[in-house]
Amino acid sequence: MSLESLVQTLGLPGVFVGAVLEGEVIVMLGGAMAHRGVFSFEAAALVATAGAALADQALFLFGRFFRNARLVQRVITHRRAGRLMRLVHEHPNRTIFLLRFIYGARTVGLMLVGSSQIRWHVFAPISLLSVAIWAHVMTALGYGAGLWLEQMFGQRGLLLHLAIVAAIGGVVWVAVRWIRARRQAPCNGASETEESDTEGRLP
Repeated sequence: MSLESLVQTLGLPGVFVGAVLEGEVIVMLGGAMAHRGVFSFEAAALVATAGAALADQALFLFGRFFRNARLVQRVITHRRAGRLMRLVHEHPNRTIFLLRFIYGARTVGLMLVGSSQIRWHVFAPISLLSVAIWAHVMTALGYGAGLWLEQMFGQRGLLLHLAIVAAIGGVVWVAVRWIRARRQAPCNGASETEESDTEGRLP
């Protein structure tokens, strides 16, 4: 079996695993493979939805039933989790929906929601709607990247096609992390300054 055939064979299971592991780039690759006709667009999006939904439900239930575990306590008592916890309490439905789209806050946020008083029957449908939209958007981005590559350079080999889409996704991922770090830096500096001022005022 050639490497290209192996990629095609493992396509949908790979998309599922990538979605479970929060792999936006993997889901985009699923969209690119759908563009090449390896499987349908809707198959890629639905498999990504299933994987991401499984991950979200698992994190919520872990926070719910293991809230006293060391890992969960470390997450929910971290100083950066305070603002997120306030959002969960003040705007629970909106926060549940948006967590899927906030890179770096997903795992922490879902465990926070699980450890809160929000009931599962409230969380589950909102999370599923969010996951379905996320999966279709990521798949569409990969499909669109594949279409753009074909229009620009013609139909290349599948592996080269996927490698270029993965590179595009990787660049976007790095850019998002860089922007997020830049935005967090002033907030972290302000928090440290406030803590120092508070300690200085203590007798």
